[in-house]
Amino acid sequence: MHILTKIFIVLTSLLSVALVPLVMLNAANEETFKKKWIDEQARSKEAVFAKEAAQRLQETEVRAAMDSATDLRVRLERVTQERDGALSEAVKAAAQMAGTQEQFNRLTANLQVLTESNKVSGDLAAAVIAELNSLRTQLTSALEENNSLDREKAVLQNANEVLTASNRRLKEDLDKAGKEKADAQAKVSQFVAQVGDLPGARPGAIRDVTAKVPADRALSATILGVRRGASGTLAEINAGSRDGVQPGWTMTIADGGKFVGNLRITTVDVNRSVGVVELEDAGNRGEVKAGLRVMSRKGE
Repeated sequence: MHILTKIFIVLTSLLSVALVPLVMLNAANEETFKKKWIDEQARSKEAVFAKEAAQRLQETEVRAAMDSATDLRVRLERVTQERDGALSEAVKAAAQMAGTQEQFNRLTANLQVLTESNKVSGDLAAAVIAELNSLRTQLTSALEENNSLDREKAVLQNANEVLTASNRRLKEDLDKAGKEKADAQAKVSQFVAQVGDLPGARPGAIRDVTAKVPADRALSATILGVRRGASGTLAEINAGSRDGVQPGWTMTIADGGKFVGNLRITTVDVNRSVGVVELEDAGNRGEVKAGLRVMSRKGE
């Protein structure tokens, strides 16, 4: 055998021995990066879902606070109107009292002329005095009611100020939650830009041939059943074409306020739809099962 042939065989053997560890190391790193990418995407989805749930809760609290503030303003206006009415009644009572005082003075003068009619003058004087006492009592009651209305107005104003401050704090929390959501989405985009898209599915897995279609509406449905197999997991929901569901939608699966996974819709009937379960992590977030809620967001 020629010496060059022998040298070539030796170099080929050495090169094969050197390349084997490199190939194994590259395969191990690819699996590690793939798992990190999947875990990071799931955590980002869970963070975005939690922030949106908090945002919806804060929006509900803001609306409740605004409704309460509106109710307080209405009550304040009603109390103010009642107070103005009471003041008007008090003014009328004072005017009546002045008129009665003038009448009393005239009656007193007449009583001096009609001294021979002591009984009549006594009855008239008693009636006038009783009427004056009644008017004084009404005036006192009106003044007390006015003071009570003023106190209630002050209490309502204080409550309105407290609700206004609470509404302001809720709006600040809502703005903070929106910023955190934007930061989480930016981190996902940065991670995808650095690591790249997820490689193709493993051999034998369910192949999703449906192109991704953004949802054109917000929708909530319930999982009716789950079918698991060696090639993947399918789930059926109680919403279909009559509800606006389309193949290619990606819907979020949630257990209360916790993110569980995604459902990529592949088949749509009139009132039922079937999709492929994605990003399921039974060990950490729980497995997908019947009864869980499935939601879509407009534009995603």
